[in-house]
Amino acid sequence: MAEQSGRMQMLKKVQEADFTAYDLLLFLDTHPDCQTALTKYKEAVECGRKYRKEYEAAYGPLTASASSSSSPWQWSMDPWPWNM
Repeated sequence: MAEQSGRMQMLKKVQEADFTAYDLLLFLDTHPDCQTALTKYKEAVECGRKYRKEYEAAYGPLTASASSSSSPWQWSMDPWPWNM
């Protein structure tokens, strides 16, 4: 159960960073000259990369494109991240 909790906390960090980056991206669509938003967007993207890398090192890929699976094709074991 403790491992499940740690997994969920790591996944939540990925989701929060991705949400922040997407929200800032939408803001930048209407405020393209806002340097503060651009800086925060780049920081959120980098945080997302960092957290995703940590999660995938511990629990496996979050997406098929992040898989290094060979034959047989297998990129995620149950439970799927969004099923938890």
